[in-house]
Parts: sequence; structure tokens; C-alpha cells
Amino acid sequence: MNQDPLCGLIGTSPAIARVRETIRGLVRPGGKRPNVLLEGEAGTGKSLAADLLSHLGRAEAPIVAVNCAAMPESLLGALLLGPAPDDTGPPWIKPGLLELVGGGTIVLEEVCHLPQAIKAVLPKALDQRTSIISTCNIDMDEALRHGYFGRALFRRLAAVRIVMPPLRDRGNDVLVLAHWLLARICAQERRPLMTLAPEVATRFLHYAWPGNVRELTHMLTRAVLLATGSVITVADLDLPPDGPRATTFA
Repeated sequence: MNQDPLCGLIGTSPAIARVRETIRGLVRPGGKRPNVLLEGEAGTGKSLAADLLSHLGRAEAPIVAVNCAAMPESLLGALLLGPAPDDTGPPWIKPGLLELVGGGTIVLEEVCHLPQAIKAVLPKALDQRTSIISTCNIDMDEALRHGYFGRALFRRLAAVRIVMPPLRDRGNDVLVLAHWLLARICAQERRPLMTLAPEVATRFLHYAWPGNVRELTHMLTRAVLLATGSVITVADLDLPPDGPRATTFA
């Protein structure tokens, strides 16, 4: 039996099940896919969802990812749009990814952090043949309300909006993820399979997880590397006290 390609979105909570079903409906072969905006706090799995949306059913189409928060404005503008008329620029960014990847997919990571000058011209530059998958780790409704993000660009990028749920709202998924991650980390680090002490499960269920799945992954990796026994206890974990629960994207 073929493995479900969406099994990487682990969990049984209604919130993550809705994400899987939305993606499943979008990756059916044939036809142009709508532009998708993936929203959510840092560490909720936006990159994983973007990867699934980019690759499933589109093995032959070109895919390029651009981190909008990690490049200077001049380079990012030239990369996406091509160099300005009076700028010779490096040859590898001519004429610009939005034109070069026609018919493929561009993933705009952290699109909310695009420089304002690029936000202003991007709506008219988007190629109808190219699928755009964007990720954003701020509250987009607030960004629109306060004019931080233009509505014209939002309408072009967010034909479909998918909100990745925070881990604190996924109930027992944290335990499902913890056991799955623990087995994977032990294998990667070539350590015998470890288990979690019962009190760890209780703490995990009551912790707010401000860093979401990424925080859980880092915490378990540290525990696997430092634990001296085969059972990971609370003492093996760098688990801070519960803080106030976040109410907006961070």
C-alpha cells in the first residue's frame, strides 16, 4: 500500500486534519493551482505544508523558494522582477524569477516581510502562469487593517488561505508528535530508542509551546543527546514554566 503523501502532517486533531484535507483538495493533478497563503506562528509547519503543495503532483514543474526576510531589497527585487533598466546586474537574475519560472511554482517565504517598494509593484508583475505559495508569520488581518500589507497584493497571493494551527491548540497531537520525533531523532543520532516518562506527557500537555513543533523538536534533540538513560524524564528536558499563551502570530 502506498503511503499517504500527507502523512508528514502528523496528528489526529480536527485542526491539522482540516489542513491535510485542504491541501489534498489543492494537489489533485491537472489544471492551474490557485495561489495559496500559509499563515501561522513560527514553528507550526508552514515550510512543510509549502513543500507538499509545491511538489505533490507536479514532479516536472520548476520550483524555486525565496526567503523574503533574508535578502537586501535591491537583490530581492532583481531576483524576483529582474534588474532595473539601468542595472546590468548578475546574469543569473535576468529577467527575474517571476518570468523564468512561468508554469512552475515560486515559494515566497515570509512574504509579509517584503520591502514596501516591492510590495507596491509585485501585484502587476505576478505571472498568471506561475503558482505562488506564500508563508507569513504575522497576523495578516492586522497587517491589512493597519496598511502594513497592501490589499491588492493580498488578493493576488491569497486565493486560498491556510492557517497552520499552533501546537497548544492541537490537544494530544503534541504526544503523537513527540513519540514520532523521538524515534526519528534517536535513529538520526544513532542512539537506542528512548521513551518518555509518564510525567513528561503530563507536562507536555500543559505547556503552551510558544515555539510550536520546532521548539518540541529542539527540546527532544537536546534530551536525546544529553540523557544518560533510556527513559527521558522532566529533568532531562529544558522545559520552562508555562508562560502566557500567545494570541497573535509571532
